[in-house]
Amino acid sequence: RFAPVKTTGDLLALKSDAYEVTPEHCVTLAPERKGVPPIIKLDGSYKFCDQLATLIPDGAPSLLRCTKLTVEGPFVIESGVVFQGEVKLINPSDQPRTVPAGVYKDATL
Repeated sequence: RFAPVKTTGDLLALKSDAYEVTPEHCVTLAPERKGVPPIIKLDGSYKFCDQLATLIPDGAPSLLRCTKLTVEGPFVIESGVVFQGEVKLINPSDQPRTVPAGVYKDATL
């Protein structure tokens, strides 16, 4: 099945472990997702790919067990971050906040 990439949120999901590449070189949702992709809502700070790169400079976090991720404000997500369930990152400041490696389940940071 074709997975359209229309937003940087879609691209973030695609870069994560929520998707995998088959032996036939097709990109597909991981079987654990049961056909349902994660919902990713990024604010306007991450509208373009270079802006997305500032959010995930070390690669995408684990979204395999994440149902919804919302990011509002500037953040830097370090390597080794695992999001599970519904996670909200909210930063009203202009200064980026770092999300250190760890598991975040049904949390608001």
